[in-house]
Amino acid sequence: MKKQLFFQIEGFTLMEMIVVLVIIGLLIAGGIGFYNGYIENSKITKAKSQISVMQGAMDSFYAGNGVYPSTAAELQLSGIDTAALDPWGKNYVISVSSTEGGENNCYVIHTGFALVHQNKVVAGSGKWGRSQEPDVVDPPY
Repeated sequence: MKKQLFFQIEGFTLMEMIVVLVIIGLLIAGGIGFYNGYIENSKITKAKSQISVMQGAMDSFYAGNGVYPSTAAELQLSGIDTAALDPWGKNYVISVSSTEGGENNCYVIHTGFALVHQNKVVAGSGKWGRSQEPDVVDPPY
């Protein structure tokens, strides 16, 4: 005659535990990918916002002087912090140039050579006192 146990041993088999752990691992991996994309998009949005502020300062300087600021002193005078860092920790690059019919009448501001999204940068530009909205573009170099 077999002995009768007063309790039954219950639990999960090793296979059930492995399946659950694999599912949890897949969910975590997907979450990390989503999170990294979210962080990158927030950095792009922040860079666009910072460039828009700089563009406003550039256009104000142009309105008062007829040219865009081209030296560090003029940039600071216009209200632009020349030591400002983009969301990736690089300095912004500000290039002022001349086109036909004017001197220092166009500019480009872009993130500091950071590989933002698929080898692109966030950049904004302006010409003759009018700025274009910042966007993710191919590097201007």
